[in-house]
Amino acid sequence: MKNECENLTLYFYGELEAQQAAAFKEHLAQCPHCQREMDFLQQTQQALVPPAAPQTLVEGVLAGASAGKGWWRRVVKPVLAAALVLGAGVFFFLTGPYMSRFQDDGQELVAYISAEADEEYNSFVADFEAFEERF
Repeated sequence: MKNECENLTLYFYGELEAQQAAAFKEHLAQCPHCQREMDFLQQTQQALVPPAAPQTLVEGVLAGASAGKGWWRRVVKPVLAAALVLGAGVFFFLTGPYMSRFQDDGQELVAYISAEADEEYNSFVADFEAFEERF
């Protein structure tokens, strides 16, 4: 009986094969412990199902969404866009004199990486040629 009782959750969620489900159904008709557990699982599942929203509320929300934009959207979007443009302008105005410094540093970095890459490539070529001579 203990082994059959372990299949209760699988039976409840429909995870048992047809033959096992039929055998457990017969067991469920005779086992009061499994019957209480099955009732508990069914009540728990029903309690977890959220109630449906009233139809009038759904219609009101849908009507409001399709009616048009609210006044705050007409005001907030342009204000945010203006603040973004103003912030970008202030940023570029304040950092403008310093941008050439960053460009010079970038060019030096590229030159350094290029020189290092050339040196590594030449070293690789020499090693490869030595390898080819041996074999």
